[in-house]
Amino acid sequence: MAFRLAADSIRKAIAHLCKFGDTDVFPHLPELAFFRDESSQVVDELRQLDLDAYNPSGAIEALAPKSRFGFRITHQLSAVDTLLLLAAVIEIGDLIEHRRLPATGIEAFSYRFTPNDDESIFLPNHTYKDWLHVQQARVQGSLKLKQVVFTDISDFYSRVSFHRLDNLLDEAAPSHGAARYIKKSLKFIRARQSFGLPVGGTAARILAELALADTDNALADHGISSTRFVDDFRIFLGAGDSPYDALGFLAQQLSINEGLGLNASKTRVYSRQEFLGHLESLVTDISTDAEGNALGALTANIYFDDAPDPADVETLKALNLLEYLQKELDQENYDMGRVKVLFRALRITKPQEAIDYISNNFSELLVFSKEVTLLMQAIENDYISCFDNLAETVVESILQPPASSVQLIRTWSLELFVRGVIAPSAALFRRLESLPTVTDKRQLHIIRSRLENKNYFRQNKTSFDQMSQLEQSAFVTGASCLPRDEYETWLQMIKPSFTAPTGHLFLRWLQTHKDRVILKLARSPQEATE
Repeated sequence: MAFRLAADSIRKAIAHLCKFGDTDVFPHLPELAFFRDESSQVVDELRQLDLDAYNPSGAIEALAPKSRFGFRITHQLSAVDTLLLLAAVIEIGDLIEHRRLPATGIEAFSYRFTPNDDESIFLPNHTYKDWLHVQQARVQGSLKLKQVVFTDISDFYSRVSFHRLDNLLDEAAPSHGAARYIKKSLKFIRARQSFGLPVGGTAARILAELALADTDNALADHGISSTRFVDDFRIFLGAGDSPYDALGFLAQQLSINEGLGLNASKTRVYSRQEFLGHLESLVTDISTDAEGNALGALTANIYFDDAPDPADVETLKALNLLEYLQKELDQENYDMGRVKVLFRALRITKPQEAIDYISNNFSELLVFSKEVTLLMQAIENDYISCFDNLAETVVESILQPPASSVQLIRTWSLELFVRGVIAPSAALFRRLESLPTVTDKRQLHIIRSRLENKNYFRQNKTSFDQMSQLEQSAFVTGASCLPRDEYETWLQMIKPSFTAPTGHLFLRWLQTHKDRVILKLARSPQEATE
């Protein structure tokens, strides 16, 4: 038995990954620029790959902050495995979508798969912001609705059962090779567990929707008016409806059929007016309505992260966004999503005052290391070298809690050096060389390349075969700082060992773009080829 992906599925997966990245958690992988540059050759090679015979290489697992004192495990696959998994999901995306309630309704609102011709595989106008608006319209459009139940699933992604997902894939796409590969890939990713979807990637989002399709149908069949975005449920109740009955039905459906449970700490019942006020506060409680609407325009999901309206940008520039950010951070239970919206607003407006604010508060802002890093990069593009005085502070922060304890905080802090936002001295960099994880080592190879540390790559070329596959691509990318003749000769020597799918194409791409590779890594996957 052999299964090979359709060329169109691979092509759509490449376009989506190169537009939006391999995850929304980790910094993007350097190979994404390679996929964009060599997409035709990558498609030609991967469509010949027998996925029944191919075994994925697993994934990096890393702890990431979820709230002030909350955490979650996140995952990053190799670039090829990310591409293959997404392409396999795209291959049966229509079959998965067919099991869901129609997209014309609001019941199952999130991540509606659509095989369109643009770079996103998701239906537009189905962002989190749009979900807020449809809830508002639903209640305002019916005076009979008196209460709204808010609830979500506890640790949803990490609790999805492999056995249950296997059955759902068999029902959606019986005997399909793509379903077989998806099941195999998930088992390699979560090798030590019998449950859990990888957190952060596009493929898992579609599979998560499949996992809840039966629950959406059960609520509709039982006559319960509801809407859902990923694992967040809103149940609309009339005057005679019991919140307890509705929650009991949902809890029973999730527990018995899916092995999932509701999050009691986040479950509450709002009156009609409380609900409408809560929705309004999500986007318009900053100051005036116009200012709130400008921020609200930024709440779109990452997959619809288009440039904001110029009028909204001008409104944002008139706001004291740093003051709003500090007020939010001073709250005992700050809203993580709201903080991220404020950081994005700052990244768009790039106020010069943010330089001193970040410099004076860098250690306190570390829990938002991704947002801080992206903001610093945006500001540094306009004010060159404005953060160079922070090099020692960043190194010290990386070596102590919370960065030393939480991988994603450390990863995004190191990204300041990877992207060239800050240039560490050789002496400062030596303090980082003992960082232990594969993710750390990948980034250290790129930083060494920026520092032109040719001797390191010369001394460690013979150890290449002892590195994991996930580390090898970063090492060979970093080694591009070597003189051209030396680099090209070495690439030819390691070619027999670089046997992963598209590996030889990647080496050829590195050779062709040797002098631009590191610069590409400082940009988004889309910008890297422009």
